[in-house]
Amino acid sequence: MGVEDFENGCRSLLAVRKKAPINPYIITCDFSPALIASIKAIFPESTVQIDGFHVMRELNNGIRRDFKYYRAKHYRNEINEFLELRSYLNGLQEMRKHADLLTLESIPPLKSITPSHSGAKTCSDVIKKLLFLLTLWDPHSFFIVFDVELKKLLKEHGERVKEFCDVLRSKFPKRKFTIKGRNRVQGELLKKLKTLCVSFRKPLKEEAREFSKKQFLLFKQPEKVSPKVEAIIEEFLKQHPILREYREMTLMIGEIYREPYKVIDGRQIDALTQKKNYSDKLNTAITTLKKYKSEIIAFAKVFLEYPELGKACRANMEWLNKRVKAPFKASLNRQGLDHIVNRMQLQLGGEVRNFIN
Repeated sequence: MGVEDFENGCRSLLAVRKKAPINPYIITCDFSPALIASIKAIFPESTVQIDGFHVMRELNNGIRRDFKYYRAKHYRNEINEFLELRSYLNGLQEMRKHADLLTLESIPPLKSITPSHSGAKTCSDVIKKLLFLLTLWDPHSFFIVFDVELKKLLKEHGERVKEFCDVLRSKFPKRKFTIKGRNRVQGELLKKLKTLCVSFRKPLKEEAREFSKKQFLLFKQPEKVSPKVEAIIEEFLKQHPILREYREMTLMIGEIYREPYKVIDGRQIDALTQKKNYSDKLNTAITTLKKYKSEIIAFAKVFLEYPELGKACRANMEWLNKRVKAPFKASLNRQGLDHIVNRMQLQLGGEVRNFIN
């Protein structure tokens, strides 16, 4: 915590207290250590409460980091491997422009592929098994060996490469095997290898896009979930069962703001545990919530003591701040004070007290 931030916070709060000499029941804030310390220095410690918006945001941002790693592991990393294979084939096409025939020594080695990435591994295996065809000189031998290799690929990989093999076989000369025909088919081979990579990469990109769209549904609390959205969430969790614990985690902390005041004791925060498979950001968020447990649940005691307070008094005030600032930003801040007060009173739907004069 910076000394300057703490001093500025205290100075601002003292100025507010001087202009508005009130004793608040509760003061909502975020997780800023400087702000919390300055509030406790000016007002009683029991008035500090970290509002639910920042509590849920702190936790959900940590969960989002885990989702980002999950997406990279299941989609992004394999997509990047497909892009590397495409770049590799582009390099071979460029080499063929400057040489009629490649040699085994001139062909660079392929990078290793993660074994669990079945699509990228299939494309890499096909490329490895067909690359030597770019080094065959005799056209007759080239087409005979090519046909044998395509049959082997069909037997090993089946339907996954059937279209690829059929298209290449259709490019074979109908009558005579010539050097010109061999060069043409070698060029087609590199093109179709790139097309094969695209055919595997495209559905993977679609899955990654769908994952990015639906992952945010896991943060919705029950009161904001319709039956249709609930069905989508369940289907999504069936596809990605490992994410269920994150859904349960965010629902568990959300319970704090759905329970009756008399039963709120912070047990949900106590139930949070750090794990090695969690990201550093999520483990830090769990530590932060445990550290400020008393400030997070402070509103329960206040609302039990003062039941006449409205629920909005413990809510996030950021949306309210934007509406308060709106009249001041209008007309380049040239409006009269009476007009500003009237407009604020209309927008906020309540009584606006002027402590400026």
